[in-house]
Amino acid sequence: MKGTLKTPLSLPPRLRKPAERLRRLLRTTRLSLELLLGRRLLMFAVVDFLVVGAALIAMLLGSGDEPQAVWSGVVLPPFLLLGLPALSGIVEVERRAGCLDLALTTPAAEGYFLRRVASVCGVLCVQGWLLMGFDWLYEGGAGFPLLSVLMQVPIISLFLGATALFWAVRLKSGGAVWLASMGTVLAFSRWFFANPIPDRHQGVFNAWLPGPEESLSWLGGALVLGAATLILFLYARRRLRRPETLVS
Repeated sequence: MKGTLKTPLSLPPRLRKPAERLRRLLRTTRLSLELLLGRRLLMFAVVDFLVVGAALIAMLLGSGDEPQAVWSGVVLPPFLLLGLPALSGIVEVERRAGCLDLALTTPAAEGYFLRRVASVCGVLCVQGWLLMGFDWLYEGGAGFPLLSVLMQVPIISLFLGATALFWAVRLKSGGAVWLASMGTVLAFSRWFFANPIPDRHQGVFNAWLPGPEESLSWLGGALVLGAATLILFLYARRRLRRPETLVS
């Protein structure tokens, strides 16, 4: 009687398609980061590992065990120290190589640049989720409301990506894009650097959500960053759809 052999590593049919999509997504992210950062990719990975590792060690040793300190000292620094410099080269890679006009004539030119933004923002977002999830488990689920923090991570990630894209399609050098993007972040610093974690001694919250007063304060800042992200992205997208404005 003939039958098909199944190896221990084979996946059930219902899991094969999601696994294949995940594999393609990871491969696309890796290729986008390699193209965007080139030889600097390893350096960025090492610096990120050192910054996050040192902060986590300090947290485990008890010198930075406050969740608010973890947010401001572990999660946010990689966004500005690594994410923003990486995003500053979204368009500069083609400008420097002299093939920007060729890239803009491809059928999916807009998606070509947006994939780069999504790769950087996605990596930063997943890292932020993992760090805060680890700290939440380390605190036994009682240190801060998890859902509001998990929502704040993609909000600041998308804001940073939209800001860098907005300036990348207008300025010609990566340094100018970084400077203008940093200025935009400072202009929204009140909301960008706002800590979504309530004070554990005076704030009202449970394991998942903050109290009504804390929720209103957090939602106000999230709406400001969300509206700014949408406006910056729409203006950048409109310029991407007019290639002549980028090569002139």
